[in-house]
Amino acid sequence: FSSSLMRKLPNLKCEKCVTARPDPQNVTPQSCGRQLAAVERDGDIVDWKQYEQEISDYFRSEYPTARITPDTKVTGRFSKVDRQLDLLIEDRASDFEFRIVVDGKYRDKRIDVNDVEAFLGLLRDVSAHKGVMISTEGYSQAAINRAHYDDLDLELDILNFKELGQFHAFGAITYAGGHGVLLPAPFGWVIDGTRRKGIVACLYQRGLDLEAAGSAREWMYINFWSKDETASDLESLFKHQEGYLRKQFPGAEIQYADTVKRSDAKTKLRILNVVSYPTPEYTGFVEFEKFIFFCVLFTPKELEKKNLRKLSYILRRVLPLEIKQ
Repeated sequence: FSSSLMRKLPNLKCEKCVTARPDPQNVTPQSCGRQLAAVERDGDIVDWKQYEQEISDYFRSEYPTARITPDTKVTGRFSKVDRQLDLLIEDRASDFEFRIVVDGKYRDKRIDVNDVEAFLGLLRDVSAHKGVMISTEGYSQAAINRAHYDDLDLELDILNFKELGQFHAFGAITYAGGHGVLLPAPFGWVIDGTRRKGIVACLYQRGLDLEAAGSAREWMYINFWSKDETASDLESLFKHQEGYLRKQFPGAEIQYADTVKRSDAKTKLRILNVVSYPTPEYTGFVEFEKFIFFCVLFTPKELEKKNLRKLSYILRRVLPLEIKQ
């Protein structure tokens, strides 16, 4: 939050922490509340260089030990000519070297399947293990399908520079009652501090509002569980939540998986499949000393890998705060 382009947003007053479970099909604003103090960047028009710099800064933070080279060339193993790359990330894990190629499309229209086809060909030509294509305006459904069903690891992401809406921010201090967190927004997304029932804050792609994000079935919300006799740790919280989940959704499938590792807190990922839900519900948990933070993700299947990375980003970076009443 150190950028010179950031400014303070007004605080939202809080009456109490809301713990009701929100309906993913109904996310209209409500009068219940919490408080959110946030920072945002000015909505100035940005040029290609600023777009390129933001992409570079993000990947440098995600791969701090990697060799990252912007605007470079690599000779293709099939074409035998130099291929221009927007960003090349190279690193080593044990005896394995990996190469990621990032391509930024700064256009005023959505990327179509032909662009994805061309990028997949480039990735294979330069022996990349993974590709990330970033667009300002998104992708056609054909482009999303082409990337998802190819056997090469390709993520399609969006970095939109439209002006932020009211109560939108790239980072926020969100709190309910005596518990709070320093919450970072994942790449290309914003934090929305509008008051809604059962939600401390929600996150979705910049340039959208929650209604549009809900229609796209691609958004997250966060909440807190204050440790008490009912649930004093992750295991007891899972048992408690499973009880009412199975009453509400008798045929639901519930699975648990490992997620990011932290030295200061326990973490876990829950996957909930409900017939009436259009997408699976992924919930990431971080157990702090006095409360448990959780973030719920809804995502289309074709964008699952990309958005689970965004959820992991939050779980890895969220920090607890004590709010004195």
